[in-house]
Amino acid sequence: VTANIPYRIVGAVNFYQRREIKDLLAYLRTVENGLDDISVKRIINVPKRGIGLTTIDRVADYALTHETSFYGALQNYEYIDGIKRSAGKLGSFVSLIESFKRHLASPEYSLEDLIREIIEETGYVRLLEEEDTEEANGRIENIEEFMSVTKNFDETNTDGTENETGIDRLGRFLNDLALIADTDDGDMEAAEVTLMTLHAAKGLEFPVVFLIGMEEGVFPLS
Repeated sequence: VTANIPYRIVGAVNFYQRREIKDLLAYLRTVENGLDDISVKRIINVPKRGIGLTTIDRVADYALTHETSFYGALQNYEYIDGIKRSAGKLGSFVSLIESFKRHLASPEYSLEDLIREIIEETGYVRLLEEEDTEEANGRIENIEEFMSVTKNFDETNTDGTENETGIDRLGRFLNDLALIADTDDGDMEAAEVTLMTLHAAKGLEFPVVFLIGMEEGVFPLS
């Protein structure tokens, strides 16, 4: 991923379709412009904030009636009827997103900083650590890998203009990721690395096969 080497995962979910990565991307899209209703709805309760489906439906109805985005409706939560109990929770969510936007306005604030702040302020990784399962640990590793992607972008991507804002840089990052994610569904004839289990690769269709995990005590049947 970080080296931009085209790859295909056989028998598994590709990196950018994993739940934790889609959650982080939804946060980034919401911070960028808030116009992606699907992304905003995905993270409004991730992690859980106690915002019920009835409240979400009322926000959506307000957005439809006033011809605005779902996030635009959230910004006007004080004027939405029937959500008194959830008003504070909606306000906290909006304040959180707006704080990310303000910090991103600083030239010294990198995309890696943004991801770290999202993780810290939402408690996303902390909840996974408390879960302490093999699956949760794997999700944490995926998040760490995604952070390395943002770090690599910060260090190597210098295509922006002199007057580029943090939001502009975030937009370029998301556009680049969209292009990379599209290549994950390439055909088998493409010049790409195919990732799979040993058993799935035991045929003769591959001229070159690399085996990882062959260290003593790691790979079975030594």
